[in-house]
Amino acid sequence: MKRYEERTTIDAQAGTVYDYVSDFTRHGEWAANGLTVTKDGEGPVTMGSTFSTTAKQFGTQREHSTITALDPGKAFGWESKGALGLVRHRFDLSGDGPTEVTKSAEFAEPSFLAKITGWRLKKDVPAALRSDLEKIKAHLESTPAASSS
Repeated sequence: MKRYEERTTIDAQAGTVYDYVSDFTRHGEWAANGLTVTKDGEGPVTMGSTFSTTAKQFGTQREHSTITALDPGKAFGWESKGALGLVRHRFDLSGDGPTEVTKSAEFAEPSFLAKITGWRLKKDVPAALRSDLEKIKAHLESTPAASSS
């Protein structure tokens, strides 16, 4: 299992950061490759809720994601199954304005494709995590209510 993580500090309350990153349907606002997210079914998001995602990278990539962690103000996580296998994603938050945000991805059950492109993933995944965090930070720090929530 290969795990990657990056972190940043965001000048916003932990609850505000959590509300943004745990709104799975908004991940396309900051994720790369034209990500679109659709909730499977109706009702509130709970542990075990599922989502379908599509991104454009080396063709169309479809994944199925399941929420695995919902700890308001502290952690949000999900598992995705797709071309790269089973990948565990997670945000961990600490502090409360400013908030330290850690974003991680762990290849729990890498597919054959993930194994043969591991050299590329080793470079691309940390860069993607950093990019995601930079976009999240820019969005939240430009929102007037972010620091005063």
